[in-house]
Amino acid sequence: MKDSRSTTRRRACRQGVVTVLGLALATGWMPAEAGVNGERAGQAHTAPVAAKRAPRLVAGSEAGREALAARIARDPAAAAKLEAIRARLEPHVARHGGDPAWIVSRLQMYWQSKASTVHVKDSLYHHASGTAPVPTVRFTGGRDSKTAYATPRLEDVKPYMGENDLLYLQNKESGQWEWVHQAKTGRIVEAINMQIAALARDAAFLAWYTGDERYAAFAAAIFDTYMSGMAYRDLPLDLNRAHDGTIVGLQSYEVIHEDIVGPLAETYDFMHARLRAQGLEKAALYDAVFRKWADVILANGVPWNNWNLIKARFVLQIAAVLGEDGTYPDGRGAGHYVRAVVDGSGVRQWSLKRLLDYGYDQDNGIWNESPGYAVNVASDYIECLELLERVFGIDLLPRMPVLQRAVTVLPQYLLPNGRTVGFGDTRYDFLRTNPVDDMLAYARHRGDDTAHYRRLLAALEAAGGSRKPAPGAASMVHGLFAQVRGAVPDAPAAALTGADVRDYQTPVFHAPNVSWLIQRNGYTGPGARDRAMVISQAGSSGNHAHANGIAMELYAHGVNLVPESGRGSGYLQNDHLQYYAQFPAHNTVVVDGASTYPSMKADHPMLVDAVYPASRQPAATVFPWATFSDVSFTEPATNASQRRVLATVRLDDDNGYFIDIFRSRRANGKDKYHDYVFHGLGQSMALTGVTGTPLATNPSQRLSFADGDLFGYDFWSERRSLTSTAPLKARFDLKLPDRALTMHSWLQGSARREYFAVQGPPSTAWPVGMLPDGIDKLSSKVLVVRQAGEAWSHPFSAVIEAVRDAAPPQVLAVEEIMPGREAEHAYGLRVTAAGGRVQTVMSNDRADGIYDHGGKRLAGRYGIVAERDGQLDYLFLGHGTAIAGQDHALAAAGGAVSAALWRSDGKWRYSGSGPVQLRVPARGWPASLSLRTKEGVVRVAARALREAGRDYKVFVMPATGAAALE
Repeated sequence: MKDSRSTTRRRACRQGVVTVLGLALATGWMPAEAGVNGERAGQAHTAPVAAKRAPRLVAGSEAGREALAARIARDPAAAAKLEAIRARLEPHVARHGGDPAWIVSRLQMYWQSKASTVHVKDSLYHHASGTAPVPTVRFTGGRDSKTAYATPRLEDVKPYMGENDLLYLQNKESGQWEWVHQAKTGRIVEAINMQIAALARDAAFLAWYTGDERYAAFAAAIFDTYMSGMAYRDLPLDLNRAHDGTIVGLQSYEVIHEDIVGPLAETYDFMHARLRAQGLEKAALYDAVFRKWADVILANGVPWNNWNLIKARFVLQIAAVLGEDGTYPDGRGAGHYVRAVVDGSGVRQWSLKRLLDYGYDQDNGIWNESPGYAVNVASDYIECLELLERVFGIDLLPRMPVLQRAVTVLPQYLLPNGRTVGFGDTRYDFLRTNPVDDMLAYARHRGDDTAHYRRLLAALEAAGGSRKPAPGAASMVHGLFAQVRGAVPDAPAAALTGADVRDYQTPVFHAPNVSWLIQRNGYTGPGARDRAMVISQAGSSGNHAHANGIAMELYAHGVNLVPESGRGSGYLQNDHLQYYAQFPAHNTVVVDGASTYPSMKADHPMLVDAVYPASRQPAATVFPWATFSDVSFTEPATNASQRRVLATVRLDDDNGYFIDIFRSRRANGKDKYHDYVFHGLGQSMALTGVTGTPLATNPSQRLSFADGDLFGYDFWSERRSLTSTAPLKARFDLKLPDRALTMHSWLQGSARREYFAVQGPPSTAWPVGMLPDGIDKLSSKVLVVRQAGEAWSHPFSAVIEAVRDAAPPQVLAVEEIMPGREAEHAYGLRVTAAGGRVQTVMSNDRADGIYDHGGKRLAGRYGIVAERDGQLDYLFLGHGTAIAGQDHALAAAGGAVSAALWRSDGKWRYSGSGPVQLRVPARGWPASLSLRTKEGVVRVAARALREAGRDYKVFVMPATGAAALE
């Protein structure tokens, strides 16, 4: 039962009134006569006097020692966590008793120079100047974490290290220890300090919990040394007077990496009375440092992405250990900083609501960054809201319902192997469930129903997704208190054993704000991990996007066989800037070797012109044998129009193939060439004839910067090529410990085309452990098809099938069809498959296009006429007004629709997105049809039609999901 004060707070927030209610009670600080007023914190000041209160920054600690002790007494797991914290700290604390300088001397400080001002240039540390009364905190080596040196264990850190900006570190490659300039050390400086700050936080916790003065002395020594040194550090100066000066923090090159704020604030929280009892001047210094830090965090960085939330969390952590506004002469206390996060209008720190409205698709809950970042954002938001509600009594969740959608939509990112898709700066990681865990904990704290989040969590775990990583040394205290937060049992809920992640997925999901679309086929039912076929495609929109045009990745037989390439070694490294974030690293089409545009924060989306099924339409309501999308894109470097049709065609429960039709041409008609780029996973790739016979290739020096192409082309090697006017195949072979996979890509020959097999850099999208050692480092096997002139009237096409363990391919032949006078706009592929099956795949380049050839007709963008042993197997109108074949036809009664007629278990079935006229041969069809839908039975009477000497029956079918015809 919530108390009345909590209820009042929530009521106020629901009415849109955001205030810092009860802040004085929450903070516990008494007003002071004087305080810090913008001057250097090391000067003398009058400080606030501490009032006794319980810590509350670490979630669960607000319950007090007694609650934690009770939990530990009855829970062996909690007791084990406590013992692990003791065991980790005891050697350090025991040594501190006899050698108090040991741990302090390992802090990365300007021990000798006592520098006060840091200078940076071109994303690297440059030098430091000025002299302070005490050693000051050393700045990090650079913006990028990439370095040739390893972060040492604390036992290997030289005491008082850093004279002349030299650090003694171990070279990763040679294993030798070397003196190296700070600018070459990446983020090692802050990593060492973070380790020590985490020890201080853990010791402060043990001092609070046990009362053992040894822990208190250990924590206080670290905290006081670091904070005293930071008091005399100024904001770094950018020698270029450019962008770097707007993102730097006090100890890190980016304000979003001021992570050390967390353990330092938690140390202060657990030991506030003891630390402030050292004297008013010290207390003023600590407050002043935290306030200065918060000011820097608010003033620097960028507001329109995940940075805003990371900074907000740091500022709220600081606010939690400060006094009220009235405590300080300038009025900048806890309330000031909370308002800056909740209601602020800073140029570089937006309010939480403004950022939420900007970054989230309010309809589908997708954040406008690549998946790896979007998951973090959901967690960061919930963590900020939890801090605001628990510590300050401000409940924003009712004003942000999209966050609940953001948590529920996370499974849409997942492939059937439990890994996320890989577009933009993302790896194929398991979906970290932090947002669901955090929302579950928040719901428990609020007293809300938790059944939905527990079921979602169970579904993610069953799918192979991982929970939060097991608490490491730096987060054991949080893990211990999580036991306390979970002490109140959840209300009864439906059994979770049947929770299935596929209940949260749909065959098609489209997120316009990140220009991403996923198609799933065969992803439900037993064995879906291996049976499913998935296409993920992306344009470039939102943050952490790449310059990739219309890119794709393909999944089949449990493996990402046509993968994304990842981000490379680092955002500031040449391999990222010139290759991994550019067209050549993606499965796309490059125009004239010149296609590019700014990556990272991008605004070059693909437009979805047609798709089947509709985004978020449930699997049970759709035609099961095919999906497709037709998307368009304007390539800005060459002002080229591009259009890509990507589709799945399922042959049976275990087999199917992908369709790729890519049109590309410059608006001015001055096309030199277009390059179709396709990256496959495997130990080998070969160009073969249609029967599998290898084709001879010749070494080539084409596809290079010297030949007029992008820098990224120079990352390719071992170029070999051939020409062919006959159809051919690219074959990719992959051998894994438990299976062998062969992928065949059927290609069409042309006198205007040259076919290349090249080696590319390995994909960096594979996380450790996803693929066997060695396979994850395989060079990418790259097929490049170069077409002279435009590639619109004769588009690129590929029919891609993967088979397992030397199984025979189901696709036996692929014939290209460009019918008559409509050849410039209409394109077809006749796919012959085993079992007497033939599918005629038809595509037009516009909504009113007509394909008419060989008795097959499509009016619209995409359709398939499928035959089995000479009889109609199905009609699939992906998007259009009519499709006909084998004497059957579907014609929309109004505008464009999607519709299908197919056989299943000896019966006909039908689906349609709008009213459709179904024309069938009169013989063999009844005078009326019954459609058995989930809403009930609908009867449709036939009318007779005689056309071209043949008798037909015509049924006007209603809009319906998949329904049996009886």
